[in-house]
Amino acid sequence: MAVLLSIAELKKMQAKDLLREIYDQSALVAKMRLGIKMNKEKDTGKYRREKKMLSRMKTVLTEKAYEMQASSSPEQS
Repeated sequence: MAVLLSIAELKKMQAKDLLREIYDQSALVAKMRLGIKMNKEKDTGKYRREKKMLSRMKTVLTEKAYEMQASSSPEQS
């Protein structure tokens, strides 16, 4: 992923699109991790930023899942 998305942009995304972004981001993070281990990648700060972005994406996806579950189940009092 070339552009870092904001939390608001992530929340506006459909779950399917968000899953695709998570897949792409996790592949990027894995590639960067390997590059750092093999001393090919020097910018560890970029790796940390990308890893944090992946965590944010997963958090938004989890929030969406909870919202969908709460809206589909009837309220019990």
